[in-house]
Amino acid sequence: MMMSDMPQDLLEEILSRVPAVSLKRLRSTCKRWNDLLKDERFTEKHFLKAPKQSRILMSDDYRICSLDVDLNVAPPAIEFKGPLGLRDMRQFDTDEIFHCDGLLLCSSKYENRLMIWNPCLGETRWIETTTTDSEDLLSYCSFALGYQNNKSFRSFKILKCWNRVFHIEGFEIYDLSSDSWRVLDDLALNCWILDSGVSLKGNAYWLALGETGSGDSKKLFICGEDNEYYRQIPCAGTTNPVIFSYVPSLFRVQQSGSK
Repeated sequence: MMMSDMPQDLLEEILSRVPAVSLKRLRSTCKRWNDLLKDERFTEKHFLKAPKQSRILMSDDYRICSLDVDLNVAPPAIEFKGPLGLRDMRQFDTDEIFHCDGLLLCSSKYENRLMIWNPCLGETRWIETTTTDSEDLLSYCSFALGYQNNKSFRSFKILKCWNRVFHIEGFEIYDLSSDSWRVLDDLALNCWILDSGVSLKGNAYWLALGETGSGDSKKLFICGEDNEYYRQIPCAGTTNPVIFSYVPSLFRVQQSGSK
């Protein structure tokens, strides 16, 4: 049976297990396949079933480069693959990059716009930010990318959190599907975002410095963009916590000489 004659459900099942880097090469092969790869329902299915291909990226001088790290040689080798293909990267002085399921949210303190970029597909989207009366030279904005789970696809959203004088002044949500910003009311918090956050299953996680009755304390600040909730969890027993993402695997770590 030729691929062009294959039933739609069987074709989807096969292509949903092909790695994204390989799958993108099929976009120009066949109109039927190209239409399928644009289907949001198939995109969600592919993300759940396809093998994950982790990459190390580095931002430097208006560029985002891909790195290959070889730990099987002594000393370990790092190979720069060169900048990823983004034509107008030099027009955007990126300060922070937030990753969420293959999408990069790039922000800059010198710009009044954001950029969402899929390096695998080479697609970008520019988003104008808003300025409120509460923002001034003492303000610092943090941005996160998350999503709301619908029945068969994800509705991506951007969370804007602006800090001022050691407390969170307010929040805004940008909905990519409606192309609009809106303010989240009554969410002023007595804490300060310390660093770039991470994304897990559509939720944004930040470390924050908060005020308590006995002084300042570190907190884990969680914002769920699915139903737009927030939580604060004290980080007890530590003075300098670090937040990072982790991908579970079955690779074994054995003692020397053991089998």
